Amino acid sequence: MTRKMSVAIIGAGPRGTSLLERLIANAAACAPDRMIAVHVIDPYPPGGGRVWRSQQSPLLWMNTTAGSCTMFTDETVACEGPVVPGPTLSEWARELAAGSLSSPSGFRHAPSVSAEASRMHDGWFTTRQTQSEYLSWVFRKLATSCGPQVQVHSHVGRAVDVQDLPLGRQRVVMADGLPPVDVDVVLFAQGNVDVELNAEEVRLTEYAAAHDLCYLPSGPTADHSFDRIAPGEPVIVRGLGLCFIDTAVLLTSGRGGTFRRDESGELHYQPSGNEPVLFVGSRRGVPYWSKTHYKLAGPPPEPFGHLDPAVVDALGDRPLDFALDIWPLMAREVTHAGYRELAASHPELLDIDAREFLDRLDTLDWDGPELKELVEQAVRFEGDRIDLEETAHPLAGRRFPDLDALQDWMADHIDTGVRRGRDPRYSAHLGMVHGLVSAFSRLVELISEERISPDSWKRGLPEFLDLCRFLTSGPPGPRLEELLALTRAGVVRFLGSEMTVTTHEGLFHARSCNVDESVAARSLIEARLPERTVLRVNDPVLSKLVQREEIREETRTTPEGGVRYPTGVIDSVGLVDTDSFNRLKRPDGTPHESRFGVGALFSGSVASGRFPSPRSNDEFFRQNDTIARAVLQELCRR
Repeated sequence: MTRKMSVAIIGAGPRGTSLLERLIANAAACAPDRMIAVHVIDPYPPGGGRVWRSQQSPLLWMNTTAGSCTMFTDETVACEGPVVPGPTLSEWARELAAGSLSSPSGFRHAPSVSAEASRMHDGWFTTRQTQSEYLSWVFRKLATSCGPQVQVHSHVGRAVDVQDLPLGRQRVVMADGLPPVDVDVVLFAQGNVDVELNAEEVRLTEYAAAHDLCYLPSGPTADHSFDRIAPGEPVIVRGLGLCFIDTAVLLTSGRGGTFRRDESGELHYQPSGNEPVLFVGSRRGVPYWSKTHYKLAGPPPEPFGHLDPAVVDALGDRPLDFALDIWPLMAREVTHAGYRELAASHPELLDIDAREFLDRLDTLDWDGPELKELVEQAVRFEGDRIDLEETAHPLAGRRFPDLDALQDWMADHIDTGVRRGRDPRYSAHLGMVHGLVSAFSRLVELISEERISPDSWKRGLPEFLDLCRFLTSGPPGPRLEELLALTRAGVVRFLGSEMTVTTHEGLFHARSCNVDESVAARSLIEARLPERTVLRVNDPVLSKLVQREEIREETRTTPEGGVRYPTGVIDSVGLVDTDSFNRLKRPDGTPHESRFGVGALFSGSVASGRFPSPRSNDEFFRQNDTIARAVLQELCRR
């Protein structure tokens, strides 16, 4: 007799949508005698969820090109479940523009989306509204064509609790008087949940309220209201990542300013008069590297062996210290990737034979004096020489007589970044980024193998992960060029690195370590995402589970002294090759049979804000496939 089972997915963004797809794809093989009802729960429309909802400014872009974004598996994905192909974002747009897209009954595309689809190409940075429609289309397509074995139910509402019922079943309690959803298994896939303000944000919020100031704490830019910020007034902005780029867009183009090119091709900004003046700084003090407009002439560089298992095993079977053991190997991998691309694609920029340069490069320590001597002898231009410390902290040790001098330096620095991002003559920098991505993949393997010492998470690893974000998670190239135009127009002014904010005389004050001047303002914007840890989480479901001690924070323990390091993530089973993968752990360490979690807040997960890439064996799909199969196997045991 066929039994009907049920699953709840809490969170209907890209992660929840992909989990739904993998449940449908694996159902026939993993649970052939089960009818399965999948309840997808989210207060925002399914597919995009909160972050990718359609109700946000059309001026905001994705940070991934249309050809590099997909929600479907392909033949490169090494997963146990079946591959079910589907269109990438750019392929979907081409089908939509050609009128050949198969859409679910009743699904209507907005005119603005159809218009953008007609212009889209693989290198296009799509508006978030159009990306939202792609995600909504994927969800609706899955929900309406999943076959008779699986039924999909979408609940537009907020889950506020999950409670244990007899026989391992779960009750998802809903807000606003909506009826509860009782299921056999719950999948937590909330993504970027809210967190409570940290101590400094609480203090600044209270100060702003007491002095009638405007303070916007860290969070997604699309959730901010800038109505209180008056034209022409100075505004302090802390953060130079993607949240800052979005903030600058909404406070400039979003207030009527326009960009134009002169006859030489240089981009200029024409203010509307409604903009404030943005005084911006951060810990590093410079914007992230932008995405490039080109690809490497040849294939991405193969790993050079500096992180091969044999090399790592030679370090011994002790826990490896990231800073002392792993970083020198990674730094050599990244440095060599850049120089190999320089020698392969631009040998004319070298003052010795390219082959001789590479042969000598392989014999030298990455940070030794011989390497420095070789580079000075061989690499003609200073801008082509790779210095990872200089790359990571370009303002370190620099002093300027005033903010105007800093502004001039920043304009040159951003201009260099614009040229680096759009001219293949600088492809050595892209080769270096490819080397970093390759090294990062090997690091993920070492972490999953538990080879990295727990105290590396306190020193070494955080700095490296920050470097990865700085070099690989920057804005689209056109946004950096717009920032250069805003800088030259005086609408954006830079404060420098190691920026600090103080409060006195009823105002916010900001300064950096690079210049003695400070800036006072009535408005302060935290243009960054908050640090998300389980103990600060403000999601109602997870908060309830923490309060009842039904979930716990993962900790790592050093083998030498037994020192425990909290990780900030929810403890879950992290061994991919077991059917318990990503089950939430109870406080006693046992896995809960009916609760699975995936995302940045769960151990064993891939914490990444990017979309999965086609033809890349993306871990996003492999992980979701493993979890979906584990859920289906659990249903078969009932």
